[in-house]
Amino acid sequence: MKTNTKLIAIAKNEAAYLPQWIYHHFSIGFDEIEIYINDTTDNSVAICDKIKKNYANLTFHLADKLRLESIKEKRSFQISAYNNSLHHSSETTHLMALDLDEYLICKNMDERLSTLLERQSSPDCLSFLWYSDDHSSKKSFSHPLQTHNTIFRMDHVKTISKLSRKVQACSHHNFIYKNEERVINLLGGTIIRLDDNINTEYRRSKLSKQQLNALSAENTEPWFVLHCIYKSEEEYLASLCRGRGHNNDQRPLKVNRWGMRPYPYYAKEPIHWHPSKEKIGQYKIGLDNFIQKNDLEEELCIAKNSIKEATNYLDELLREQPHLRTDYKKIFTGTKYA
Repeated sequence: MKTNTKLIAIAKNEAAYLPQWIYHHFSIGFDEIEIYINDTTDNSVAICDKIKKNYANLTFHLADKLRLESIKEKRSFQISAYNNSLHHSSETTHLMALDLDEYLICKNMDERLSTLLERQSSPDCLSFLWYSDDHSSKKSFSHPLQTHNTIFRMDHVKTISKLSRKVQACSHHNFIYKNEERVINLLGGTIIRLDDNINTEYRRSKLSKQQLNALSAENTEPWFVLHCIYKSEEEYLASLCRGRGHNNDQRPLKVNRWGMRPYPYYAKEPIHWHPSKEKIGQYKIGLDNFIQKNDLEEELCIAKNSIKEATNYLDELLREQPHLRTDYKKIFTGTKYA
């Protein structure tokens, strides 16, 4: 079966990460990428404009109207954007949603997404387990893929779904299907049922600890999602300033983080992932060429300065409202504000 895959995302002040995220997901084989830019003060639009000139399969929307409508109607803007894309995907065979800090990874960096999907042609959907980056101190704007990577297994998944009559709508991590009990969901070639003890059947985003503990303690699955939660301390703190308005949470900070420490809800030893030096070298050369081809060097400098400005804003906010450090103590764990 010939596939036509689409990746969708929302983006708020993510300009510093857009070039690599777009490059990466085109390089592993996504046919289309669609981004809903919202509530943004950085140069995300300028970056997408430049890439769009060379990549017609990139689509982006200025989505503030949809965001405001969603807030007014007490709907999640994120889900509204995903479903808008779903309903305009008549040529798409498979759909996936990722955040701008999430990278779908082939462990050996030697298989394209179309090959994976053609090899697994029967399931309704494929889920990929989250792994976080290392919470230890790193330099700002470090490359997320190295020849030596320390990553940590988490209990959440993200899912790519075959688009069929079964698919009713998108959710944050998965999809809503009309006949849930008849959906075949694979992870690493094994049929799974996602954990509903915490999440409702309409979110279906987690594996149970029993399922997790049955996986290899030393190795990832052949494909997984690298969730770059931490990056450097500077970038982590800047990310808190984005908040969660996309899900109708109007608090001033992104409060669903647990600080710069290992994921506390599934504490395990790290896994060491070592792609070949040759493949990482080729990947980095490809990214450099992508940046040059799209004339993004200056735009990336501007975008990185926006991250620095966000950390300055956070510093001022916490001076003006010191109670935020107490109210949201958890998210500052392991940082200079702890």
